[in-house]
Amino acid sequence: MEKKAIKKNTNINKLSALAYAGLMVLLWVVLSGHFTPLLLSFGALSCLFVIYMAWRGDVLIGDIKPEQFFLKVPFYWMWLALEILKSNISTGKAIWTNNFDPEIFEVKASQKSENGLANYANSITLTPGTVTVLIKGNIFVVHALTAEMGKDVRSGVMDKKITKMAL
Repeated sequence: MEKKAIKKNTNINKLSALAYAGLMVLLWVVLSGHFTPLLLSFGALSCLFVIYMAWRGDVLIGDIKPEQFFLKVPFYWMWLALEILKSNISTGKAIWTNNFDPEIFEVKASQKSENGLANYANSITLTPGTVTVLIKGNIFVVHALTAEMGKDVRSGVMDKKITKMAL
């Protein structure tokens, strides 16, 4: 039996790699708060190393386009932050008043890519009071602390927003 060589994906979108690098450098600078030449160069080198490792691991295959990072994702993050805040208040209120009735249910995801499915599952889990327990294809099993929190997930608003980003 003859073994076939595994062909490495070399169709890497250079603009995507540049966008990843730019985003990582920007994030590193914002989070570090250090602006000395030595630390900036260490940050740039570490970002380049991560890009190199992602390239070697076939992560940069062009699934995610740079315009999604800079135009669509920040608006989703702002919306998600507001949802997390509202869910925190609801979760605290439900626990404080001992007024919760947990439920487990299934919800269908409309995302087509693995990135989209992962973003949707993580977004459900990020909002307090809900947790993605299991993923079966595009069906998610979700635990909600209250019926109202479950209703929010079943409404499909978050699903539509992530699908609109096309991640």
